[in-house]
Amino acid sequence: MIDLKKYNLNKTQHRIIYLVSELNIASIGKIQKLLNISRQAFNVNLRELVERQLINEVTSKKDKRIKTLELTEKGIELNNKVNEEQKKEIEALFDRVNNDWEKAMIELSKEYINELDK
Repeated sequence: MIDLKKYNLNKTQHRIIYLVSELNIASIGKIQKLLNISRQAFNVNLRELVERQLINEVTSKKDKRIKTLELTEKGIELNNKVNEEQKKEIEALFDRVNNDWEKAMIELSKEYINELDK
């Protein structure tokens, strides 16, 4: 698993950035629902991402009550760096297990559980 601290991100912030990058319409409500976290926890993390100029809040042209999120150039760059590191780690994992999908999933599960224990 990659160390998000070196990117100055926590897991929730990383998930927000990822979802904004992947969703066609990244409304605040939709992302909060997908993450299944409180509005307060979401807003604290979002505020920091906005302050760091990684995400912009945009009021919907169709419905002024809806705010959507979009990555800034800086946010896109950071997301690409994190994704590239994750891709390299996954490729290295598959190399270690000779491309055996089941062994790879077992190893990923072990890594995930070890992270939870920290």
